[in-house]
Amino acid sequence: MQKTSFIEILRTFDKAELKRFESFISSPYFNTKSSVVEIFKIVKKYAPDYDNNNLNKEEIWKKMFPGKEYNYGFFKNIIYDITKLVERFLEVEYLNSEENQRMFNLLNKLYEKHLDNIFTAKYSGYEKNKILSAKFHDNLYKDHLEVMKIKFYFEAINPKLKTRFIATDIAELMILEFMSGFSNNYNGVYISESELNEKPDNDFVKVFSKTIFNNTELDKYIESLNKGPKKDYKMANIFFRIMKCYMNPDKTDYYFDLKKALFENDKYISESALRGLYACMGSALDNCRDTANINKNKELFELIRHLVEKNIFLAENGKVIPSLYLLSVKLAGYLKEPEFIEKMTEEFISKMSPDLQENSMIYSKAFLHYAKNEFDKSLDYIGKINIDTFQMKYFLKNLQIIISYEINDFEMFLFLQDSHKHFLSKNKSVSKSYRESNMKFLSYTNALFKLKESKDISELELIRKDMLKDVMVNKYWLIEKLEEFSN
Repeated sequence: MQKTSFIEILRTFDKAELKRFESFISSPYFNTKSSVVEIFKIVKKYAPDYDNNNLNKEEIWKKMFPGKEYNYGFFKNIIYDITKLVERFLEVEYLNSEENQRMFNLLNKLYEKHLDNIFTAKYSGYEKNKILSAKFHDNLYKDHLEVMKIKFYFEAINPKLKTRFIATDIAELMILEFMSGFSNNYNGVYISESELNEKPDNDFVKVFSKTIFNNTELDKYIESLNKGPKKDYKMANIFFRIMKCYMNPDKTDYYFDLKKALFENDKYISESALRGLYACMGSALDNCRDTANINKNKELFELIRHLVEKNIFLAENGKVIPSLYLLSVKLAGYLKEPEFIEKMTEEFISKMSPDLQENSMIYSKAFLHYAKNEFDKSLDYIGKINIDTFQMKYFLKNLQIIISYEINDFEMFLFLQDSHKHFLSKNKSVSKSYRESNMKFLSYTNALFKLKESKDISELELIRKDMLKDVMVNKYWLIEKLEEFSN
């Protein structure tokens, strides 16, 4: 009994849900079988774990039917019935939490029953209060499209009530929903390919994307629509700019166009959607290859500052996203922003899962002391950490290599270089470009060490020329250290 789907679902219920479920199965609208109510009354006594020996099928049978011989087939049917009811309860619970879907269902039934006046009043109220006055959120166009399709069919049998251009409005909403969803999902495509080393079997998505989002005529038209007052067109411009960035990594102007569009129109966007759009902008920034015309570290740090200032750094559940926290602290460390790191630890460490807090605090201290140029203290904290994630291990290995140069310890660098090469080579999830970018960082750091000894000006100029056009991690730090030779 303990291993049934019914019990597995019950284990997830809190006291309030158990109470609602009991009311649910006691309602003749949902259930007419008294045996289902009876078995639940017995089982609920063993909440929340449901691991008591009395939950044996034969023991429950004795309590339900004292004196009667155990009937496997009959009892199996009771379990089947209550399993179906608990699944139905989950459906109803979800529907009760989905106000929009309940309205769609109501409008469909009003339309089916030809209750025209009630339909019109309900539709108008919903569109005014839930769509037209709402800030952009991920389901806005989907919800508007759903309700407008219902209206379209309603008007098809009520020609006198037909709205002008409704089919065109529906087509426009389809485009807006596509652009919104596609640009958001492309962030996942980019991360899968660039960070997780996943490659699709064909280039259908990329070819399709370039055909649509590199279309000059469409670009100009969306830009002209963006100049008007309609906020949907301003959102369309943001979605289009996101995709332009992904499709054109060598043109940093597209990133700055996106940044301008998002910053100017964030008042039209819900907090939840704004988090997602900032994530897309971060990936679009990472995709920029023309690093001579953009400081990616400073740009990304500015985005993170905006997240903190707008109180949307935390996820919707009020918890810290660990990867975002680690990235934020690393950037603040590299940009010598110790006050920001202190603010991050003070505000956000307590909002992490308890098992991550200690490591994250030590990690933060390592970058805090690096930001203060207290390199020995930074190394001490790195030595204390129990690294258990790829991202944390990777960030700290890079920090150690940087510190080895700052304290002029070539032997330490050589050891770390070998360790880092091994770390990257054995990790199959690391993409070829990512691995090459790290190898170049090691090579240039090695060259900096040699320059300290040789003071060779001609070699310095050759390294500078290569470094400025090359793509590698920690590029801005490398350039900064190279420029110190000229001072």
